[in-house]
Amino acid sequence: MKFLHGTEDFDSIWATYHWTFKDEGKTEKGEILRRDEWGVLQKVPFDENSTYIILENPLKEKNNLKDYVFPKPEITKPFFENKKKIISEKYFDRFICGYIDPGPFLIEYNLFGFENFFIKLIDNLPFIIETIENIFQFQKELVVLWKNAGAHMINLIDEIAGNSGLYFNPDIWKKHFKKYYIDFFKFVHQNGLYTGLLLDGNTQAIWDDLLEMEIDVFQFVEPNVIGLEKIKEKFKGKKCLKSNVDMLTTLGTYSPEKVKFETKNLIENLNTKEGGFIFSIFRWYRPSYPLENVLSEIEIVNKYRKK
Repeated sequence: MKFLHGTEDFDSIWATYHWTFKDEGKTEKGEILRRDEWGVLQKVPFDENSTYIILENPLKEKNNLKDYVFPKPEITKPFFENKKKIISEKYFDRFICGYIDPGPFLIEYNLFGFENFFIKLIDNLPFIIETIENIFQFQKELVVLWKNAGAHMINLIDEIAGNSGLYFNPDIWKKHFKKYYIDFFKFVHQNGLYTGLLLDGNTQAIWDDLLEMEIDVFQFVEPNVIGLEKIKEKFKGKKCLKSNVDMLTTLGTYSPEKVKFETKNLIENLNTKEGGFIFSIFRWYRPSYPLENVLSEIEIVNKYRKK
């Protein structure tokens, strides 16, 4: 790994488990085809504004889990063995945050198809619940594998909301799905690891529920969607916060000066004398953020952070 200038002595490294793929050849145009462990067929387009495109949803036409086989966690071992080697040899002195992305709902959207998922959420809720339960069980196994690889923290990335609010009635989440998140974070703590959660979109409707859980760090990668003042009012001084310049707007399309301003604003509003705020730097890819914007974040963070 080559660090961007200014990040060489940063305290923590973010590493992510996404999927384990099987090569499925290429399209007539030469685009890569790959199938993940859940049976979802993806295409990697030439257009670098898109990371992947879903071509097949294994549960789209099904009304139960008959004939569907969930993946075994053992399939991921080559990934974690490789990460363990890298961490032990090169990053033994860093705090390692092991991300699990996609989370359960994101996997569900891929398994069912986005629109079809919401149809089944109404017409066949037990099917959705059974699938979620199995996904969470699989991802609890990944927690153990991350721990053995050298991670100090597990951060789950999931999506149940858009910019205007939850995709479905919050009462459905509270009644049927909240318990799985509670159980997951408790399991992470039982394994001696810190916990983190990144939920995209505007999740204010369930903030009180999330604050009750064993979540050590709340991460916001699109703080402008909800508003810095609302995040500050709800979480500052209660939970550790992790954020970055808004990746949906500022980091991708605004000027370096705007990036610097937003970086200062985040640090000055979310940090306390005791700490409690982690600023996250990432370059991303497909699409790749302008290098000058990322370097602007790094410049300001290094003026504030304690070394």
